[in-house]
Amino acid sequence: MEPPAAKPTPIKTGKVRHVQEREFVSVSGTVTSPDDPVPVSFLVSGKVIEVGPREGDYVKKGQFLAAIDPVDYKLSLQAASAQAGQAKVALARSKDEYARMKFLYESRSLAQNDFEKYRAAWLSAKEQVDQAIANQKLAQKRLTDASLYAPADGFISKRSIEPGQTASSGNPVFEIVKLDPVEINVGVPETDIHLVRVGQTAAVTIPAMPTESFEGKVRVINVSADPNTRTYMTRILVPNPAHILRVGMVAEARIEGDRTIELMTLPAETILRDPQGATIVFVYYPEQQRVYAKRVERGAVYGREIAIQSGLSGDETIVFAGQEKLRDGTIVSLVDETAPGGPQNPLRKEEVRQ
Repeated sequence: MEPPAAKPTPIKTGKVRHVQEREFVSVSGTVTSPDDPVPVSFLVSGKVIEVGPREGDYVKKGQFLAAIDPVDYKLSLQAASAQAGQAKVALARSKDEYARMKFLYESRSLAQNDFEKYRAAWLSAKEQVDQAIANQKLAQKRLTDASLYAPADGFISKRSIEPGQTASSGNPVFEIVKLDPVEINVGVPETDIHLVRVGQTAAVTIPAMPTESFEGKVRVINVSADPNTRTYMTRILVPNPAHILRVGMVAEARIEGDRTIELMTLPAETILRDPQGATIVFVYYPEQQRVYAKRVERGAVYGREIAIQSGLSGDETIVFAGQEKLRDGTIVSLVDETAPGGPQNPLRKEEVRQ
């Protein structure tokens, strides 16, 4: 007696979906500042008596940052001002004396040698006034420099001074980083670099902020590949007026290409892996009422569908449901009409690299 025939496995089928989409490159990278951090240091030395913003605070250009005890610089300014005043008085006397001696000299009542002495004294007094005024201005500048102000808008990324400590001239006590705009530094694989040009639009998302999206422009493409990763460093400039993006965040970017290409897509659930790890789909052969596995190469994800890069001609009938129970040559039966070839909604593109 022959064994009973195997009961057909119920399945649903559908067709490959043919769509037209723009080429794109999907990459991940890190948020950075397009400018180096701005170091801020005192131009004079002394004991710090006040410090304003802390790390992470936003400051505007000209905002107060810190102050050194100004007492010594005030005293120096007072002394320089007094010396300038004395020099001006001495110049006035010397000028009057020179004017009288010049009159006597021109009336031939004074020898030339004596006249030259008065003239030299007057010129020396003028130089002393100029020097005293320069010293006064320098003292005023040093007093002004005892207070430190932000040279640019940005965030305090580093603060290395506290009240009571001594600040040295030229040693940075703050660092300011600009966050509008920011740059996304990504590595574009050598297989995709031909698709990327300066000026192209990039859609940027942050995994830590899944509800936010940003738009940027490709600003720089490195001409040399990293010898270790074989990727080309590419910088995407992204406006960040609300300062949501912060340096160090992980970012993902989709750089839109210029060409429109023909694609074949299938629902993600139709694609399986065989015991060897290869990606497969099950193709239905109606004349045999059987299905057979066919290896395919998957590409980009488009919403709930995945692009098929190779392995199919596009005319095959694919198993859309029930494929988990199938093997090569399984006898099957259709439980309903052929399912549509995927959703009709606009596709959202992401890259899946295998």
